[in-house]
Amino acid sequence: MRYYFLAGYLPELHIDDRKIRVGITELKGEQYYIPSDDWREVELILLGNDVFMIEKLLSGKTASVEHSVYEAEFWREQIKNPQEGPEFILNFLREFKAGDGNFGPREADRLYGAYYDYVSAESRSVFLRQYFGFDRNLRNVLAAIRARQKGFSPSDVTVGEDEWVETLRGSSAEDFGLGREYPWVEQLLAADHPLRRQEIIGQILWNLTDEISGDDPFHFNSVLSYALKVQMLEKRLSLSEEEGMAKVRRLEGR
Repeated sequence: MRYYFLAGYLPELHIDDRKIRVGITELKGEQYYIPSDDWREVELILLGNDVFMIEKLLSGKTASVEHSVYEAEFWREQIKNPQEGPEFILNFLREFKAGDGNFGPREADRLYGAYYDYVSAESRSVFLRQYFGFDRNLRNVLAAIRARQKGFSPSDVTVGEDEWVETLRGSSAEDFGLGREYPWVEQLLAADHPLRRQEIIGQILWNLTDEISGDDPFHFNSVLSYALKVQMLEKRLSLSEEEGMAKVRRLEGR
């Protein structure tokens, strides 16, 4: 199916946008004009907000995430007693409950790894599978960098069994032997703050959507690319607002 009206209606997005004219709310309003099989692909993207929410909840932080597939209260109940929802999340929660109850970067990497596996298995979209496959590789690189900085082996934190993982686990080079082909590895290594690394990752993924979505502006890839980008923007703007409020509370001595 070609999306002449919807793709033409969606505005151009820029990574430094501070206002969003057509967000996920408006996109969800078009659900009944999108075939159910295609809408399922959009929901796979939105499920990332649920994973982010679960990460927040298990970290003991406030989970204020819009446009998830399930509500925060639903996940609070599932964390207590995993019974409903995608099986990959339930399996993760059951394993987590059987463990020591500590949630850190390693557990977060496992949770996101399970999400990427789920998208790869469920998605009919070559574009989405390629995007999330790269996102997984990117997260593994970041995990390997963190591990080395803390004196751990990358093999302890990387998830999956592909060429990227083998390279990260087996290379002794500072850039894991990836810097020549992927210059952004050097950028991540040089970043001296987690927020700076997140900015770099955001730019990498933003550029990736442009590179792999194709040249046809009315293909469904254009809609999926928009959903991914607007989700990035909404998350960044939400986090910026949270950080700003936290700063105000600190200044007011709350």
